[in-house]
Amino acid sequence: MAEPHEVRCGLEQREEWRAEQGESMDLHALAEHIRAHCGHTQFKAYRIAAGYRRAEDAVAAFHRWTSDQGFSRSGMDPRSWQNWEAGGRPGAHYADLLSRFFSTNVVRLGFVADYSPALPRPESATEPAMTVPCLSPEELLTVCAQEASQYGAHLDTPIGAYTVEELESGLLDLARAYPHTPVIQSTLRARELRNRAWELRDRCKRTTQLAELQRIAGWLCAVLANASFDLGDLWAAQTHARVADLHGDLNDDHELRCWVAGLQALITYWDARPVDCVDYAQRALDFPERRGTARIRAASMKARGLALMGRTREMEEALHLTDELRDRAGDETMPGLLAFPVAKQHYWQASALVGTGEAERAAAAAEAAEAAVGLYTQAPEPARRFGELCHARLDLVTSRLLTGALDGIAEQVSPVLDSMHRRRIESVMRRLRLFEALLERPQLRTQPLVSAVREQVHDTLVSLPATVAAGEQ
Repeated sequence: MAEPHEVRCGLEQREEWRAEQGESMDLHALAEHIRAHCGHTQFKAYRIAAGYRRAEDAVAAFHRWTSDQGFSRSGMDPRSWQNWEAGGRPGAHYADLLSRFFSTNVVRLGFVADYSPALPRPESATEPAMTVPCLSPEELLTVCAQEASQYGAHLDTPIGAYTVEELESGLLDLARAYPHTPVIQSTLRARELRNRAWELRDRCKRTTQLAELQRIAGWLCAVLANASFDLGDLWAAQTHARVADLHGDLNDDHELRCWVAGLQALITYWDARPVDCVDYAQRALDFPERRGTARIRAASMKARGLALMGRTREMEEALHLTDELRDRAGDETMPGLLAFPVAKQHYWQASALVGTGEAERAAAAAEAAEAAVGLYTQAPEPARRFGELCHARLDLVTSRLLTGALDGIAEQVSPVLDSMHRRRIESVMRRLRLFEALLERPQLRTQPLVSAVREQVHDTLVSLPATVAAGEQ
């Protein structure tokens, strides 16, 4: 009898199947293929088909699975597993658990012999012929218990607490890394996690876990809305935002709905719809107050919209409200993209004051923008929020130009242009276009310092195509 192939051969067969069939490949058919091709026992073939290079890896995965499913921790060790791969038979308890683990039965795992086909059916019989395998009493009871287990799993479909925690961790890691990660990369990760949350939600029948999965999926939809906005697709951004809001509505999650309404205010702000911007921001503020900073974000966004409408008194009231909300906000409840740090509050305050176009507010705008730039640049470069820093720098330069101060313009604008070549963000590109128009004003155009900066801005705008693909950089 030929020696079995190395495990590496079976894993290569698995990769070939995955390349052809994707994640929907049939584990049972693959295990049978590996058994026939490589000469392994059926149980070992299942281990390789599942992607475990060593018995130790499979045992570790088995223990995690039993914990997720709520079973008491077993004493299985790699030595027992290897014994079963060599032809040994586990007891009824382990045979049942291993069948559940691989979503199969004891016959396919090779623990029980299968003596099919069925007995011939008499011509006069009206009932199907019964298959009569030769089983010991213990094996028969194991098969019967396995059939009951499979039906119970279909009926209950429990989602392990570990799985929900893993999704939650994935969401928080994604949000934390988003401000300094390529947008396309973040989009792909958010899509992967959202689809996983939706898949588990459709299978789950436990009320508490269902609510958690719905909450996580809602926040992931919100991340996708923000990513679509950063890549310049406002229609996609609003679509994701509406779905995120629906999740929050179904789950009575006011924090999520408040954050999403704030994002919709931001989207409409950049779409030159200040009335809608203020309406969305007010909708966010109307949600019951919770810990966190979502309502500070909404009030800041309302101030920016009001500034574009020339309603400066109401803008000042909204900015005053942001300070009041900050005093009682407490700690952030969400990280990274989903947070609203003090630096961003300063930057949006500067944006609102600059948005009025009034020279008398330029000094206050410059002060807020300088505070924002200072806080952003204190962060280590790998964790720096580059998009927000770019906006703050442009608001700082704009406020100085409104007062006639030209010194230091290049020092603030050059880092913005460099950042856009590394990681294009559509809102910053739109801000650069507005900034270029400002530099074209007759009183500024003839200034040598301004002329050099204007040329650099123009070169950047024409060299970076306005496409979603640019977000990959």
